[in-house]
Amino acid sequence: MDVMIAVGGITNFAAGNKASIIRNIDGKAQHIAVRLDDLVKDGDISANIPVRPGDILVIPESFF
Repeated sequence: MDVMIAVGGITNFAAGNKASIIRNIDGKAQHIAVRLDDLVKDGDISANIPVRPGDILVIPESFF
C-alpha cells in the first residue's frame, strides 16, 4: 500500500489485479502475484504485500 500512496495510485489503463512483484530469492527471480485493484479500489487489506529493497513492481496495461 505504501508504494501506491507514494506514486499516487494506478491509472485507468492499468490491469491492477494482474500486477506482480519480481523478487530475487536465493539468486532466482520469483514472481509474486499482486491484486492492486482489490487493494486500492476495494480496500481489501489482505491483498497488501510487503515490498522489500530490490523488488520490482510490474503493472501491465489493461485491454478494453
